[in-house]
Amino acid sequence: MKPDSLAVDSMRAFNADALNRQCSNIRQRALITLITLVAILLVFFSNTALYADEARARAAMADPENPLVAVFTSKGAFYIELYTRSAPRNVARFIALVSGDYEFPGTELKSRYYDQSSFHTVVPGRTLRAGNPALNRFGLQPESIRAEIDGAALGLDTRPLFSSSAEVDPSLAIANREDFEREILAPLYLVEGINTAQALRNQSEQMMQRLQQMSVLDVLENLGHRYSLALGTQPITQGTVALMTTTPGETGVELVISLLPSPWLDGRVTPIGNVVDGMSVIGEIGSIEVNPRRNAELGTTIYSMRIL
Repeated sequence: MKPDSLAVDSMRAFNADALNRQCSNIRQRALITLITLVAILLVFFSNTALYADEARARAAMADPENPLVAVFTSKGAFYIELYTRSAPRNVARFIALVSGDYEFPGTELKSRYYDQSSFHTVVPGRTLRAGNPALNRFGLQPESIRAEIDGAALGLDTRPLFSSSAEVDPSLAIANREDFEREILAPLYLVEGINTAQALRNQSEQMMQRLQQMSVLDVLENLGHRYSLALGTQPITQGTVALMTTTPGETGVELVISLLPSPWLDGRVTPIGNVVDGMSVIGEIGSIEVNPRRNAELGTTIYSMRIL
């Protein structure tokens, strides 16, 4: 082959390589542009979905002036409308715990209390619970405050202890004689000052009459629960968010979310809000039993809560 032919072939090969490199660079730039565009679209649509969820939640609120809380979990997000009128002190403290403005007793520490916690207890189809101080990763122990429950608004004072067929009101969850003695008789005797067998014999007729006259409210008050008027407390129903009691009449910071109407919780917990969007997420979280002593790893993680 002649030298000039070699030069021509080399030039052609060089041009071909250059063209291939140029095409490769163009393809790479196009791919990068496409990936960037997809990422932008994903961010856009995820933000749009988030805003759409918030908009849907706000549209479902009973009072647009109430605070709205977004709860982001490993199963998805849901939204809680807080009831400032029916539980003002408990809602104010909950907002402080969510926002990181609550100062824990005996410390100068402030923390977003529920962030990076979990739904540590789930009774499938019934309730979810989160925020038990005994399971807090930092050992934070908020103080209990007075419960805010309107027993009259719940109708507890008009629900008799015994039905016309002599059945105990089912909301009291009295399953056997031991339950009846512990939950009803012993507190009644204590309130009435009956502390000996002789005193009980002397007042047996009065005690029978008293039992027949008692309401569910009387039973719960004998157990130590205390009630307020004019709060307008709503019954526990599907999606209700409430604070558990630490002792009767006092609320802590552990949340309970009901998956169905739960009259057995009426008068025993302080409702602070209701899930207004994301019940499908709540249903998924509540589909698997979780017990902190047996399978805590199955508990759904709460990434964060935010006041919107």
